[in-house]
Amino acid sequence: MKKLTRDSRVLLAPFTHRWRSGHCVLAYAREDTMAVVATVPVPDVPDGDPTLWDVAGGHLPTNVSDEQEAYGRWIIDSGWGLSVMPHPEGLTVDGSEWTVAVARTAMLKVPAYNSDGVHVGRLTFADPEVMARARALIA
Repeated sequence: MKKLTRDSRVLLAPFTHRWRSGHCVLAYAREDTMAVVATVPVPDVPDGDPTLWDVAGGHLPTNVSDEQEAYGRWIIDSGWGLSVMPHPEGLTVDGSEWTVAVARTAMLKVPAYNSDGVHVGRLTFADPEVMARARALIA
């Protein structure tokens, strides 16, 4: 599994991925020409650690002709939205080391939001205090 480790800005916010009971922490960052959209694992919250690829599949028609394109765009849309409509309870972290375990990379046919594609996975922070603040968004 590919891992990306950086210390660039990350936007985080609570994200409802399944109505009423499914909440997770969504993270959005940039890596060169790629978006990075990931969840911050919150294992003590039911459904607090979903795979975004599966979440996208649950929100899109089952007969999409190009899963990578459709799911990738939905995931980028969800993450990029944090940069234009910040969540009132969200968190911006800059300068703290983070690592994303990349589960999938979707390359788009045409760039979206200045991104050629998206790395999708789970994001963790090296600093336990920052990690606790991120998890507290839904805990």
